Amino acid sequence: MADIRYLLEFKAATGFKVVLEFGREDSFNVNRERVEEAGLEWKRLSNFNVNFDSADLFMDMRSPECASQFDLDDWL
Repeated sequence: MADIRYLLEFKAATGFKVVLEFGREDSFNVNRERVEEAGLEWKRLSNFNVNFDSADLFMDMRSPECASQFDLDDWL
């Protein structure tokens, strides 16, 4: 069975399409709520492939390096 992917796509305040991948549902939900509270459009993706799908920014938030470099407030 494939691993569950927690993929959050939203249109940032800058107009960019951002896709974030989380390792856990609770992390996904915390960030989704912040995006929602900012009044931005969002959706949960069932799948995403950086080679075939489009996003202005994709961050794998499962990686400590990516998570430390990304500040959601900059996009809200």
